[in-house]
Parts: sequence; C-alpha cells; structure tokens
Amino acid sequence: MKKIWILNHHSGLEGDRHYELAGEMAASGMEVVVFMSSFDHQTEEYIYDKPAAIRRLKKGLSYVWLHTAPAYHGNGAARILNMIDYCRLMKKYEQKFYEKFGAPDAVIGSSVHPFAWESAYRIAKRNRAPFICEIRDFWPLSFIEMYGWSRFHPVCLLFSVLERRAYRRADAIVTSMEFGYRYLEKFPYVKRDRVYWIPNGYHTEEIDHVLAEGKITLPEELGKYLENNWCAVYTGSFVDSECLPDILDVAEYMQEQGMDEVKFAIIGDGHLRSRMEARAERDGLRNVRIFSRIEKSQVALALSKAKVCIAALKDDRALNDLGLSLNKLNDYLYSGNPTVFACNSANVVEESGGGIVVPCSDRKAYAEALMRIYHMPEEERLAMGERGQREIRRRYSYSLLAGQYTEILERAEKERS
Repeated sequence: MKKIWILNHHSGLEGDRHYELAGEMAASGMEVVVFMSSFDHQTEEYIYDKPAAIRRLKKGLSYVWLHTAPAYHGNGAARILNMIDYCRLMKKYEQKFYEKFGAPDAVIGSSVHPFAWESAYRIAKRNRAPFICEIRDFWPLSFIEMYGWSRFHPVCLLFSVLERRAYRRADAIVTSMEFGYRYLEKFPYVKRDRVYWIPNGYHTEEIDHVLAEGKITLPEELGKYLENNWCAVYTGSFVDSECLPDILDVAEYMQEQGMDEVKFAIIGDGHLRSRMEARAERDGLRNVRIFSRIEKSQVALALSKAKVCIAALKDDRALNDLGLSLNKLNDYLYSGNPTVFACNSANVVEESGGGIVVPCSDRKAYAEALMRIYHMPEEERLAMGERGQREIRRRYSYSLLAGQYTEILERAEKERS
C-alpha cells in the first residue's frame, strides 16, 4: 500500500477519526489524501471559498476541501443536495486529483452519507483498487429509528438502494460500531469475514505529551471555575443527540434536593446553545455554567481538572445496541476521572469499569451516581478513573488502530490479486 484516498464529507482536522488514522498511516510511509466538504456542518459556514482547496498538512498527508452547495441548516432537502454535490465535485476534479496525487492503491468511502460510497467505488473501479466501505452511521436505519421516518420515505428508499450497492461492491466493510456485523448479517451477500471493527480512537501519546509539557492553558473564567468547584464536566457539541436537556434536568433536580456540592461545567457550541443558556437563566440554575467551545488540546486539560465527566444518549436501542463509538467517551475515560453515562446499551464505560452507567432520562439515578462519586474516597475515585484510562490505552490508541486498518487494506488488495 502506497497511496490511500479517504472520502469523508464531514471529516475534520486534529482529533478527527480520519485525520488521526491518516496521520499514523503517513508516519509509516503511506501517502494519504482526505477529501471533505468545505462547508462546516457544525458552524454552518464555509471554511474555503475555492471550488477545491488543497493543503499538505504534514509529510504524507494532504486534505482537499470541496466547495459543496448549497449551504444548509438542519437535515432538510438542502443537506441532501449538498451531499450529491460532493459526488459531482469529486467527479469534476478527479483527473486533476490524479495529476496532483497519483492514482490510489485503495479507496475508503466513509459514511455519514452513502453518496461517498458511490464516488469511492467509481474511483476504486477505475484504478482496479480495493474499495473499502466504512460505516460510521447506518443510513437509512438512523432516519427510521431516530426521526421516526417510514422505511418507504423517498430518502430512505434511495439510501437503502445505495447501502445495498455499497455492501455488494465492497472488498471489505469497516464499521466503527463493535456489533455492526449484527445488522450487516441480514444482507445475504455480506460475508462475516469481510466485516471489521475499527472504533474511533484516541491519540494517547499526543495527549500525554500536551499535558506533561504544560504549555496549554484554559480561558481564565473556565480555569477558575474548575479550580474553585467540584465539577461535573460535559465537553462537545450542543446538539439533540447529546441529550443536554437531560443533563440540565439533573442539575435542576440536584439544586431542588439541596445537592449543592456538585457544579456543572458545560463546554461547547452548537445550535442548542442559546436554548440551553435561556433555560439555565429561566430556571435559575445556580449550579450550571455554560462555556464556549475550546480546542482539542484544551479539552484534555479541562477534563483533567474535572472531578467527573458526564454524558447521555437517547434510548435508540436499534442503533445503540449495534455498538457505540463516541469520541467523547474516549476523551472522558482517558482523563483519569470517572464518567457518569446515561445509556441503556453496552458501552465502554461499563465494560472498563471506568465510571457508572445509569438508565436514560432518569435524573434521580443520575444525581445519585454523581453524589456517590462525590462521597467516594479520593483513592477509590482515581482508581475508577484509571480503569477507564487503561482501557483506552489498551484498545483505542490510534497508532494501534491504524496498524489494524493497514492490515485490512493489505488483505483486501491481496484477495483482489
């Protein structure tokens, strides 16, 4: 394997799955190119105005930002058109990409959306290279389970056709969900030995270096709040899937019950931010502070200063039972602090013993878990955190996962020859 192309509409830079995996592959001598959209799904703004902006980020790793259109808000028709435009631009500039980077030896098409699979397969076929179908979201299953869409909805029918085509065509299927094979087994043409699990990982060595170096600082207001209080910390996007209203419910319950020892630091950004701030003010939540998004390296520092990390998921059992691969849990568990996680499915917090898992949307159980950790002897609290940290180092290090991914690519290439 010399040249790898990764098609991921919603990729990112530092901390992103493909940035970290590609960086490790590049360090081993490969040339990796990641193709993404220049329209940022979180900020809903364009990063670049050029039709195709190219940057070489480090030796062996380049990124291409495609100016997909139209701009969109939410999950309506405009977002679907933006996805389709990604395929159009990949085809339009394909020859220029060959001239710039050379032909790929393997092509990875990564969902969120299945149109990336179409482009990846076309490029792989043209170059007689292995096509790897990577699944980070099962669509249309996510539409059906999360949004209650009928499987006969036009978008679901279209995505169902695309997923079946991708599974038939793939030389290998990689999923970030540990039990994703259970869903894939219902397709008779998918062989179990072609399905691999590569979770979202964590750059353990880099985080160790950042914290040991001590050069990273936090915004002053956030730093003081964490230093002066016993804090339960959330970091991440302010979006519906993160169940942030449930966390505010817990904070409200604890304030009502006089559980004033625990304070909540909610750090991030997203379309729910203004609604979160309005509710905290309306309900007089004196135990909650909402802080702006911070950089990835600052997240590690903020979590190291927390006493407990907090997260919650909706009870989407049909999806969650296929396995969870949440970047947030990697951050949390590696911090060395316990995590309280509201989830009704198997998860790494429970498996590692690195925290306490409570039922979804049960604010009393969540509050009791936080108070249990608050009253723990310090050595017991730290021992719980160390169990989670050990699990991330053992199974989720990006250097380890990149090696496993390379073996999958090499096996796919060997089977084609």
